[in-house]
Amino acid sequence: MPGRHITNRQVARYMHARQAGRTQVQAADSADICERTGRWLDHAGRAAREPRSYRTRVDPFADVWSSSIVPLLRRDAQLKAVTLLCELQRLHPGRFADGQVRTLERRVRQWRATEGPSRPVMFPQDHPPGWQALLDFTVCHELGVTIAGIALPHRLGHVCCPHSGWQYAQVILGGESYPALAETLRMALEALGGVPQTLRTDSLSAAYKNLRQQEDLTVRFEALCQHYGCSPTRNTLGVAHENGAVESPNGHLKVRIDQALRLRGDRDFATLDDYRAFVAGIVAAANAPRAEALAVERAALSPLPRFPGVTWTEALGTVSRFSLITVLGISYMVPSRLMGHRLVVRIYDDRLEFFAGRERVHSSQRLHDPLRTRLVHYRLCIEALIRKPGAFARLVYRDDLHPNRTYARTWERLRGSLGEHAACRTYVRLLHLAHRHACEAALGARLATLLDSDEMPDAEALRAEFAAPVPGALPVLHFRTADPAGYDALRCLPKPHPPQVATA
Repeated sequence: MPGRHITNRQVARYMHARQAGRTQVQAADSADICERTGRWLDHAGRAAREPRSYRTRVDPFADVWSSSIVPLLRRDAQLKAVTLLCELQRLHPGRFADGQVRTLERRVRQWRATEGPSRPVMFPQDHPPGWQALLDFTVCHELGVTIAGIALPHRLGHVCCPHSGWQYAQVILGGESYPALAETLRMALEALGGVPQTLRTDSLSAAYKNLRQQEDLTVRFEALCQHYGCSPTRNTLGVAHENGAVESPNGHLKVRIDQALRLRGDRDFATLDDYRAFVAGIVAAANAPRAEALAVERAALSPLPRFPGVTWTEALGTVSRFSLITVLGISYMVPSRLMGHRLVVRIYDDRLEFFAGRERVHSSQRLHDPLRTRLVHYRLCIEALIRKPGAFARLVYRDDLHPNRTYARTWERLRGSLGEHAACRTYVRLLHLAHRHACEAALGARLATLLDSDEMPDAEALRAEFAAPVPGALPVLHFRTADPAGYDALRCLPKPHPPQVATA
Protein backbone atom coordinates (compact mmCIF):
# COMPACT_ATOMS: atom_id res chain seq x y z
CA MET A 1 0.00 0.00 0.00
CA PRO A 2 1.35 3.50 -0.80
CA GLY A 3 2.85 5.30 2.18
CA ARG A 4 3.29 2.13 4.28
CA HIS A 5 6.56 0.31 4.85
CA ILE A 6 6.52 -3.38 4.14
CA THR A 7 7.41 -5.60 7.03
CA ASN A 8 9.85 -8.49 7.27
CA ARG A 9 6.89 -10.84 7.58
CA GLN A 10 5.45 -9.61 4.27
CA VAL A 11 8.80 -10.02 2.56
CA ALA A 12 9.14 -13.56 3.91
CA ARG A 13 5.64 -14.51 2.74
CA TYR A 14 6.27 -13.07 -0.75
CA MET A 15 9.59 -14.88 -1.13
CA HIS A 16 8.12 -18.15 0.15
CA ALA A 17 5.28 -17.90 -2.41
CA ARG A 18 7.69 -17.18 -5.27
CA GLN A 19 9.83 -20.16 -4.29
CA ALA A 20 6.70 -22.32 -4.30
CA GLY A 21 6.20 -21.46 -7.98
CA ARG A 22 3.47 -18.84 -7.74
CA THR A 23 3.37 -15.92 -10.14
CA GLN A 24 4.39 -12.43 -9.12
CA VAL A 25 0.77 -11.30 -8.88
CA GLN A 26 -0.26 -14.31 -6.74
CA ALA A 27 2.75 -13.94 -4.42
CA ALA A 28 2.13 -10.21 -3.98
CA ASP A 29 -1.52 -10.85 -3.19
CA SER A 30 -0.68 -13.48 -0.54
CA ALA A 31 1.77 -11.07 1.13
CA ASP A 32 -0.70 -8.14 0.99
CA ILE A 33 1.62 -5.97 -1.06
CA CYS A 34 1.21 -4.45 -4.50
CA GLU A 35 2.57 -6.05 -7.69
CA ARG A 36 5.04 -3.20 -8.20
CA THR A 37 6.58 -3.82 -4.78
CA GLY A 38 6.87 -7.50 -5.70
CA ARG A 39 8.80 -6.63 -8.86
CA TRP A 40 11.07 -4.43 -6.81
CA LEU A 41 11.73 -7.28 -4.40
CA ASP A 42 12.51 -9.63 -7.30
CA HIS A 43 15.02 -7.22 -8.80
CA ALA A 44 16.56 -6.02 -5.52
CA GLY A 45 16.85 -9.51 -4.06
CA ARG A 46 16.13 -8.12 -0.59
CA ALA A 47 15.53 -10.85 1.96
CA ALA A 48 14.46 -8.67 4.92
CA ARG A 49 14.74 -5.17 6.24
CA GLU A 50 17.91 -4.53 8.18
CA PRO A 51 17.45 -3.55 11.83
CA ARG A 52 17.52 0.18 12.39
CA SER A 53 20.75 1.32 14.04
CA TYR A 54 19.76 4.90 14.73
CA ARG A 55 17.29 6.61 17.05
CA THR A 56 14.23 8.39 15.73
CA ARG A 57 13.91 10.56 18.83
CA VAL A 58 16.32 12.26 21.19
CA ASP A 59 17.00 10.19 24.34
CA PRO A 60 16.06 12.46 27.29
CA PHE A 61 18.16 10.33 29.67
CA ALA A 62 21.34 10.14 27.57
CA ASP A 63 23.48 12.51 29.68
CA VAL A 64 22.35 11.10 33.06
CA TRP A 65 22.20 7.40 32.17
CA SER A 66 25.80 6.46 32.85
CA SER A 67 26.44 8.96 35.63
CA SER A 68 23.24 8.69 37.68
CA ILE A 69 21.02 5.77 36.69
CA VAL A 70 23.46 2.90 36.03
CA PRO A 71 25.27 3.28 39.40
CA LEU A 72 21.92 3.03 41.19
CA LEU A 73 20.92 -0.07 39.20
CA ARG A 74 24.27 -1.74 39.88
CA ARG A 75 23.82 -1.12 43.57
CA ASP A 76 20.27 -2.51 43.59
CA ALA A 77 18.91 -4.01 40.39
CA GLN A 78 15.37 -4.21 41.83
CA LEU A 79 14.91 -0.43 41.67
CA LYS A 80 11.87 0.45 39.55
CA ALA A 81 11.79 3.02 36.79
CA VAL A 82 9.24 5.10 38.72
CA THR A 83 11.62 5.30 41.69
CA LEU A 84 14.54 6.27 39.44
CA LEU A 85 12.46 8.98 37.74
CA CYS A 86 11.48 10.45 41.11
CA GLU A 87 15.15 10.54 42.08
CA LEU A 88 16.08 12.28 38.82
CA GLN A 89 13.29 14.83 39.35
CA ARG A 90 14.68 15.50 42.81
CA LEU A 91 18.22 15.94 41.50
CA HIS A 92 17.20 17.92 38.39
CA PRO A 93 14.06 19.95 39.21
CA GLY A 94 11.87 20.78 36.21
CA ARG A 95 13.89 18.75 33.72
CA PHE A 96 12.09 15.41 33.59
CA ALA A 97 8.32 14.97 33.19
CA ASP A 98 6.14 12.17 34.56
CA GLY A 99 5.21 11.16 31.02
CA GLN A 100 8.79 10.03 30.33
CA VAL A 101 8.55 7.06 32.70
CA ARG A 102 7.73 4.65 29.85
CA THR A 103 10.95 5.60 28.07
CA LEU A 104 12.92 5.03 31.25
CA GLU A 105 11.21 1.66 31.78
CA ARG A 106 12.34 0.48 28.34
CA ARG A 107 15.90 1.63 29.00
CA VAL A 108 15.97 -0.14 32.40
CA ARG A 109 14.53 -3.33 30.89
CA GLN A 110 17.17 -3.31 28.16
CA TRP A 111 19.92 -2.76 30.73
CA ARG A 112 18.72 -5.70 32.83
CA ALA A 113 18.76 -7.93 29.74
CA THR A 114 22.29 -6.95 28.70
CA GLU A 115 24.14 -6.02 31.89
CA GLY A 116 21.86 -6.94 34.78
CA PRO A 117 22.59 -9.60 37.42
CA SER A 118 21.59 -13.23 36.99
CA ARG A 119 18.15 -14.20 38.25
CA PRO A 120 16.98 -17.27 40.17
CA VAL A 121 15.94 -20.18 37.99
CA MET A 122 12.94 -22.38 38.76
CA PHE A 123 13.64 -26.11 38.36
CA PRO A 124 10.61 -28.31 37.59
CA GLN A 125 10.24 -31.19 40.01
CA ASP A 126 8.86 -34.70 39.64
CA HIS A 127 6.19 -35.58 42.20
CA PRO A 128 5.67 -39.36 42.38
CA PRO A 129 2.36 -40.60 43.83
CA GLY A 130 2.20 -40.91 47.58
CA TRP A 131 5.47 -39.11 48.10
CA GLN A 132 4.47 -35.76 49.57
CA ALA A 133 1.67 -33.65 51.00
CA LEU A 134 2.01 -29.90 51.54
CA LEU A 135 0.31 -27.99 54.35
CA ASP A 136 -0.05 -24.23 54.58
CA PHE A 137 -2.30 -21.58 56.11
CA THR A 138 -3.82 -18.74 54.13
CA VAL A 139 -5.64 -15.69 55.55
CA CYS A 140 -9.23 -15.24 54.34
CA HIS A 141 -10.30 -12.03 56.06
CA GLU A 142 -10.82 -10.38 52.66
CA LEU A 143 -13.68 -12.78 51.84
CA GLY A 144 -15.93 -10.80 54.18
CA VAL A 145 -17.75 -13.83 55.60
CA THR A 146 -20.11 -13.22 58.53
CA ILE A 147 -21.82 -15.61 60.96
CA ALA A 148 -25.27 -14.39 62.02
CA GLY A 149 -24.21 -10.88 61.04
CA ILE A 150 -20.89 -10.95 62.94
CA ALA A 151 -17.64 -10.77 60.97
CA LEU A 152 -15.64 -13.99 60.85
CA PRO A 153 -11.89 -13.34 60.58
CA HIS A 154 -10.41 -16.72 59.78
CA ARG A 155 -7.79 -18.72 57.96
CA LEU A 156 -7.90 -21.87 55.89
CA GLY A 157 -5.65 -24.79 56.72
CA HIS A 158 -4.89 -26.05 53.20
CA VAL A 159 -3.41 -29.45 52.33
CA CYS A 160 -2.43 -30.42 48.77
CA CYS A 161 -0.98 -33.54 47.14
CA PRO A 162 1.18 -32.36 44.23
CA HIS A 163 0.92 -35.57 42.20
CA SER A 164 -2.86 -35.75 41.94
CA GLY A 165 -3.73 -32.14 42.77
CA TRP A 166 -6.10 -33.36 45.50
CA GLN A 167 -6.73 -30.79 48.23
CA TYR A 168 -8.41 -30.35 51.58
CA ALA A 169 -9.36 -27.16 53.44
CA GLN A 170 -10.20 -26.64 57.10
CA VAL A 171 -11.66 -23.41 58.52
CA ILE A 172 -9.29 -22.13 61.23
CA LEU A 173 -10.49 -19.52 63.70
CA GLY A 174 -7.19 -18.73 65.42
CA GLY A 175 -3.64 -18.34 64.21
CA GLU A 176 -1.03 -20.80 62.98
CA SER A 177 -1.00 -22.78 66.22
CA TYR A 178 -0.18 -26.40 66.88
CA PRO A 179 -3.85 -27.39 67.46
CA ALA A 180 -4.80 -25.80 64.13
CA LEU A 181 -1.95 -27.57 62.32
CA ALA A 182 -2.60 -30.95 63.96
CA GLU A 183 -6.37 -30.83 63.44
CA THR A 184 -5.96 -29.86 59.78
CA LEU A 185 -3.46 -32.66 59.22
CA ARG A 186 -5.63 -35.26 60.95
CA MET A 187 -8.77 -34.35 59.03
CA ALA A 188 -6.88 -34.17 55.72
CA LEU A 189 -5.23 -37.58 56.12
CA GLU A 190 -8.53 -39.17 57.09
CA ALA A 191 -10.18 -37.67 54.01
CA LEU A 192 -7.23 -38.75 51.85
CA GLY A 193 -7.36 -42.28 53.21
CA GLY A 194 -3.65 -42.74 53.87
CA VAL A 195 -0.35 -41.16 54.79
CA PRO A 196 2.28 -39.85 52.30
CA GLN A 197 5.99 -40.33 52.83
CA THR A 198 6.75 -36.68 53.62
CA LEU A 199 4.87 -33.67 54.97
CA ARG A 200 6.11 -30.28 53.80
CA THR A 201 5.30 -26.97 55.46
CA ASP A 202 6.80 -23.52 55.50
CA SER A 203 8.52 -22.30 58.66
CA LEU A 204 5.42 -22.37 60.85
CA SER A 205 5.96 -21.37 64.44
CA ALA A 206 3.71 -24.28 65.41
CA ALA A 207 6.13 -26.73 63.83
CA TYR A 208 9.54 -25.08 64.05
CA LYS A 209 11.43 -22.86 66.46
CA ASN A 210 12.31 -20.14 63.99
CA LEU A 211 14.53 -18.24 66.40
CA ARG A 212 17.27 -20.79 65.84
CA GLN A 213 19.16 -20.89 62.58
CA GLN A 214 19.47 -24.64 62.53
CA GLU A 215 16.43 -26.81 62.01
CA ASP A 216 14.78 -27.62 65.32
CA LEU A 217 11.45 -29.41 65.30
CA THR A 218 9.24 -28.83 68.27
CA VAL A 219 8.61 -31.91 70.33
CA ARG A 220 4.87 -32.00 69.63
CA PHE A 221 5.17 -31.68 65.87
CA GLU A 222 7.92 -34.27 65.74
CA ALA A 223 5.79 -36.69 67.79
CA LEU A 224 2.80 -36.06 65.52
CA CYS A 225 4.77 -36.87 62.38
CA GLN A 226 6.22 -39.99 64.01
CA HIS A 227 2.73 -41.11 64.98
CA TYR A 228 1.54 -40.89 61.37
CA GLY A 229 4.78 -42.29 59.97
CA CYS A 230 5.75 -39.39 57.70
CA SER A 231 8.94 -37.33 57.52
CA PRO A 232 8.55 -33.57 58.10
CA THR A 233 10.33 -31.14 55.77
CA ARG A 234 10.16 -27.40 55.25
CA ASN A 235 11.16 -24.85 52.67
CA THR A 236 14.03 -22.42 53.02
CA LEU A 237 13.08 -19.63 55.42
CA GLY A 238 11.59 -16.74 53.44
CA VAL A 239 11.56 -18.58 50.06
CA ALA A 240 7.84 -19.19 49.53
CA HIS A 241 8.09 -20.39 45.93
CA GLU A 242 9.66 -23.65 47.14
CA ASN A 243 6.14 -24.50 48.31
CA GLY A 244 4.59 -23.45 45.01
CA ALA A 245 2.49 -26.63 44.85
CA VAL A 246 0.38 -25.26 47.72
CA GLU A 247 1.01 -21.50 47.56
CA SER A 248 -0.56 -21.26 44.10
CA PRO A 249 -3.61 -23.41 45.00
CA ASN A 250 -4.11 -21.14 48.03
CA GLY A 251 -4.94 -18.26 45.72
CA HIS A 252 -7.04 -20.41 43.39
CA LEU A 253 -9.09 -21.77 46.30
CA LYS A 254 -9.82 -18.30 47.67
CA VAL A 255 -10.92 -17.18 44.21
CA ARG A 256 -13.25 -20.20 44.00
CA ILE A 257 -14.76 -19.38 47.40
CA ASP A 258 -15.16 -15.71 46.51
CA GLN A 259 -16.88 -16.55 43.23
CA ALA A 260 -19.17 -19.07 44.96
CA LEU A 261 -20.10 -16.41 47.52
CA ARG A 262 -20.93 -14.01 44.68
CA LEU A 263 -23.17 -16.62 43.06
CA ARG A 264 -24.80 -17.26 46.43
CA GLY A 265 -25.56 -13.56 46.68
CA ASP A 266 -24.94 -13.42 50.42
CA ARG A 267 -21.83 -13.79 52.54
CA ASP A 268 -23.70 -14.35 55.80
CA PHE A 269 -24.22 -17.83 57.26
CA ALA A 270 -26.47 -18.89 60.10
CA THR A 271 -23.79 -20.96 61.87
CA LEU A 272 -20.12 -21.73 61.57
CA ASP A 273 -20.97 -25.32 60.61
CA ASP A 274 -22.95 -24.01 57.62
CA TYR A 275 -19.91 -22.10 56.38
CA ARG A 276 -17.66 -25.10 56.89
CA ALA A 277 -20.04 -27.24 54.85
CA PHE A 278 -20.03 -24.54 52.15
CA VAL A 279 -16.22 -24.63 51.93
CA ALA A 280 -16.21 -28.43 51.93
CA GLY A 281 -18.58 -28.45 48.98
CA ILE A 282 -16.32 -26.13 46.99
CA VAL A 283 -13.27 -28.28 47.69
CA ALA A 284 -15.18 -31.45 46.75
CA ALA A 285 -16.16 -29.90 43.42
CA ALA A 286 -12.51 -28.98 42.77
CA ASN A 287 -11.39 -32.55 43.57
CA ALA A 288 -13.98 -34.23 41.32
CA PRO A 289 -11.94 -34.03 38.06
CA ARG A 290 -8.91 -35.53 39.82
CA ALA A 291 -10.53 -38.87 40.68
CA GLU A 292 -8.28 -41.00 38.43
CA ALA A 293 -5.05 -39.37 39.60
CA LEU A 294 -6.26 -39.62 43.19
CA ALA A 295 -6.80 -43.37 42.83
CA VAL A 296 -3.16 -43.73 41.73
CA GLU A 297 -2.08 -41.55 44.66
CA ARG A 298 -4.06 -43.54 47.22
CA ALA A 299 -2.55 -46.81 46.04
CA ALA A 300 0.89 -45.53 47.04
CA LEU A 301 -0.06 -44.20 50.50
CA SER A 302 0.79 -45.82 53.80
CA PRO A 303 -2.15 -46.90 55.98
CA LEU A 304 -3.48 -44.62 58.68
CA PRO A 305 -2.58 -45.43 62.29
CA ARG A 306 -5.21 -47.11 64.42
CA PHE A 307 -5.75 -44.03 66.58
CA PRO A 308 -5.53 -40.36 65.56
CA GLY A 309 -2.64 -38.24 66.76
CA VAL A 310 -2.76 -35.69 69.56
CA THR A 311 -4.37 -32.57 68.14
CA TRP A 312 -4.46 -30.44 71.26
CA THR A 313 -2.20 -28.75 73.76
CA GLU A 314 -2.77 -28.83 77.50
CA ALA A 315 -2.81 -26.28 80.29
CA LEU A 316 -3.61 -26.37 84.00
CA GLY A 317 -5.86 -23.96 85.85
CA THR A 318 -7.79 -23.58 89.08
CA VAL A 319 -11.42 -22.46 89.10
CA SER A 320 -11.77 -19.31 91.21
CA ARG A 321 -14.58 -18.46 93.61
CA PHE A 322 -16.09 -16.41 90.77
CA SER A 323 -16.54 -19.67 88.80
CA LEU A 324 -13.89 -18.49 86.32
CA ILE A 325 -10.76 -20.22 85.06
CA THR A 326 -8.02 -18.45 83.12
CA VAL A 327 -6.62 -20.11 79.99
CA LEU A 328 -4.08 -18.33 77.77
CA GLY A 329 -4.90 -15.00 79.39
CA ILE A 330 -8.68 -15.29 78.90
CA SER A 331 -11.19 -16.05 81.66
CA TYR A 332 -13.81 -18.71 80.94
CA MET A 333 -16.89 -19.39 83.05
CA VAL A 334 -17.44 -23.00 84.12
CA PRO A 335 -20.14 -24.67 86.27
CA SER A 336 -19.99 -23.50 89.89
CA ARG A 337 -19.59 -27.07 91.18
CA LEU A 338 -16.01 -26.93 89.86
CA MET A 339 -14.95 -24.00 92.06
CA GLY A 340 -11.67 -24.74 93.80
CA HIS A 341 -10.84 -27.66 91.52
CA ARG A 342 -7.64 -27.77 89.49
CA LEU A 343 -8.58 -28.75 85.94
CA VAL A 344 -6.65 -30.00 82.94
CA VAL A 345 -7.63 -27.99 79.87
CA ARG A 346 -7.27 -29.40 76.38
CA ILE A 347 -6.85 -26.52 73.94
CA TYR A 348 -8.12 -26.98 70.38
CA ASP A 349 -8.34 -24.38 67.67
CA ASP A 350 -12.06 -23.72 68.14
CA ARG A 351 -12.87 -25.09 71.60
CA LEU A 352 -11.63 -25.94 75.09
CA GLU A 353 -12.33 -29.15 76.99
CA PHE A 354 -12.00 -29.25 80.79
CA PHE A 355 -11.09 -32.44 82.65
CA ALA A 356 -11.23 -33.28 86.34
CA GLY A 357 -8.95 -36.26 86.47
CA ARG A 358 -9.85 -38.43 83.49
CA GLU A 359 -13.44 -37.26 83.19
CA ARG A 360 -14.47 -34.40 80.94
CA VAL A 361 -16.60 -32.05 83.00
CA HIS A 362 -17.16 -29.09 80.68
CA SER A 363 -16.46 -27.80 77.17
CA SER A 364 -16.48 -24.27 75.85
CA GLN A 365 -15.99 -22.29 72.69
CA ARG A 366 -12.47 -20.90 72.43
CA LEU A 367 -12.27 -17.12 72.27
CA HIS A 368 -9.94 -15.57 69.67
CA ASP A 369 -11.09 -11.93 69.76
CA PRO A 370 -8.11 -9.87 71.00
CA LEU A 371 -10.48 -7.19 72.33
CA ARG A 372 -12.24 -9.60 74.71
CA THR A 373 -10.73 -10.98 77.91
CA ARG A 374 -13.51 -13.27 79.17
CA LEU A 375 -16.22 -15.61 77.94
CA VAL A 376 -19.21 -16.01 80.23
CA HIS A 377 -22.74 -17.31 79.75
CA TYR A 378 -25.85 -16.71 81.81
CA ARG A 379 -26.78 -20.41 81.76
CA LEU A 380 -23.72 -21.25 83.86
CA CYS A 381 -24.50 -18.81 86.67
CA ILE A 382 -28.24 -18.18 86.57
CA GLU A 383 -29.06 -20.67 89.34
CA ALA A 384 -26.75 -18.78 91.69
CA LEU A 385 -27.82 -15.38 90.37
CA ILE A 386 -31.52 -16.06 90.92
CA ARG A 387 -30.74 -16.27 94.66
CA LYS A 388 -28.83 -12.96 94.56
CA PRO A 389 -30.55 -10.91 91.82
CA GLY A 390 -29.31 -7.61 93.22
CA ALA A 391 -25.76 -8.54 92.27
CA PHE A 392 -26.64 -8.17 88.58
CA ALA A 393 -26.66 -4.35 88.59
CA ARG A 394 -22.95 -3.94 89.43
CA LEU A 395 -21.71 -7.22 87.96
CA VAL A 396 -18.37 -6.75 86.20
CA TYR A 397 -19.40 -8.89 83.25
CA ARG A 398 -23.08 -7.88 83.34
CA ASP A 399 -23.27 -6.86 79.68
CA ASP A 400 -21.69 -10.16 78.62
CA LEU A 401 -24.60 -12.10 80.13
CA HIS A 402 -27.20 -10.71 77.73
CA PRO A 403 -28.09 -13.48 75.26
CA ASN A 404 -28.56 -10.95 72.46
CA ARG A 405 -29.33 -7.32 71.73
CA THR A 406 -33.06 -7.74 72.48
CA TYR A 407 -32.33 -8.84 76.05
CA ALA A 408 -29.90 -5.95 76.47
CA ARG A 409 -32.64 -3.50 75.39
CA THR A 410 -35.01 -5.17 77.84
CA TRP A 411 -32.58 -4.58 80.70
CA GLU A 412 -32.16 -0.93 79.78
CA ARG A 413 -35.94 -0.46 79.59
CA LEU A 414 -36.49 -2.15 82.95
CA ARG A 415 -33.72 -0.19 84.67
CA GLY A 416 -35.01 3.11 83.32
CA SER A 417 -38.62 2.44 84.31
CA LEU A 418 -38.55 0.33 87.48
CA GLY A 419 -35.34 1.39 89.11
CA GLU A 420 -32.24 -0.68 89.60
CA HIS A 421 -33.42 -2.99 92.39
CA ALA A 422 -36.75 -4.00 90.82
CA ALA A 423 -35.16 -4.21 87.37
CA CYS A 424 -32.60 -6.70 88.62
CA ARG A 425 -35.27 -8.98 90.09
CA THR A 426 -37.42 -8.86 86.95
CA TYR A 427 -34.59 -9.29 84.46
CA VAL A 428 -32.91 -12.13 86.34
CA ARG A 429 -36.25 -13.91 86.53
CA LEU A 430 -36.56 -13.54 82.74
CA LEU A 431 -33.12 -15.09 82.28
CA HIS A 432 -34.04 -17.90 84.64
CA LEU A 433 -37.24 -18.49 82.64
CA ALA A 434 -35.28 -18.66 79.38
CA HIS A 435 -32.84 -21.14 80.88
CA ARG A 436 -35.19 -23.34 82.88
CA HIS A 437 -37.74 -23.79 80.09
CA ALA A 438 -35.38 -23.60 77.07
CA CYS A 439 -37.27 -20.73 75.48
CA GLU A 440 -34.54 -18.15 74.91
CA ALA A 441 -35.39 -17.51 71.25
CA ALA A 442 -39.16 -17.51 71.71
CA LEU A 443 -38.96 -15.33 74.81
CA GLY A 444 -36.61 -12.96 73.00
CA ALA A 445 -39.09 -12.59 70.13
CA ARG A 446 -41.87 -11.85 72.64
CA LEU A 447 -39.72 -9.27 74.42
CA ALA A 448 -38.93 -7.58 71.09
CA THR A 449 -42.67 -7.28 70.38
CA LEU A 450 -43.28 -5.75 73.81
CA LEU A 451 -40.43 -3.27 73.38
CA ASP A 452 -41.64 -2.21 69.94
CA SER A 453 -45.14 -1.61 71.31
CA ASP A 454 -43.69 0.34 74.26
CA GLU A 455 -45.02 -2.17 76.80
CA MET A 456 -43.27 -3.14 80.01
CA PRO A 457 -42.33 -6.85 80.30
CA ASP A 458 -44.09 -8.61 83.15
CA ALA A 459 -42.09 -11.56 84.47
CA GLU A 460 -45.13 -13.33 85.95
CA ALA A 461 -47.20 -13.00 82.80
CA LEU A 462 -44.35 -14.24 80.65
CA ARG A 463 -43.76 -17.15 82.99
CA ALA A 464 -47.40 -18.15 82.65
CA GLU A 465 -47.03 -17.91 78.88
CA PHE A 466 -43.77 -19.82 78.42
CA ALA A 467 -43.35 -22.05 81.45
CA ALA A 468 -44.29 -25.68 81.01
CA PRO A 469 -47.47 -26.61 82.90
CA VAL A 470 -46.93 -28.15 86.30
CA PRO A 471 -48.36 -31.67 86.42
CA GLY A 472 -51.38 -32.16 88.73
CA ALA A 473 -51.67 -34.54 91.66
CA LEU A 474 -50.47 -38.04 90.97
CA PRO A 475 -53.28 -40.54 90.40
CA VAL A 476 -54.04 -43.01 93.21
CA LEU A 477 -53.53 -46.58 92.08
CA HIS A 478 -55.70 -49.30 93.70
CA PHE A 479 -54.16 -52.72 93.99
CA ARG A 480 -55.99 -55.99 94.77
CA THR A 481 -54.14 -57.89 97.48
CA ALA A 482 -54.09 -61.70 97.18
CA ASP A 483 -55.17 -63.91 100.16
CA PRO A 484 -52.08 -65.66 101.63
CA ALA A 485 -54.23 -68.71 102.55
CA GLY A 486 -54.33 -69.64 98.89
CA TYR A 487 -50.62 -70.39 98.96
CA ASP A 488 -51.13 -72.87 101.86
CA ALA A 489 -53.79 -74.69 99.82
CA LEU A 490 -51.36 -75.01 96.91
CA ARG A 491 -48.78 -76.58 99.21
CA CYS A 492 -51.26 -79.25 100.35
CA LEU A 493 -51.94 -80.53 96.83
CA PRO A 494 -50.42 -84.01 96.02
CA LYS A 495 -47.26 -83.98 94.02
CA PRO A 496 -47.62 -85.26 90.43
CA HIS A 497 -45.89 -88.55 89.63
CA PRO A 498 -43.29 -88.57 86.90
CA PRO A 499 -44.34 -90.31 83.64
CA GLN A 500 -43.36 -93.96 83.17
CA VAL A 501 -40.91 -94.57 80.35
CA ALA A 502 -41.04 -98.00 78.67
CA THR A 503 -37.77 -99.78 78.21
CA ALA A 504 -36.97 -102.09 75.32
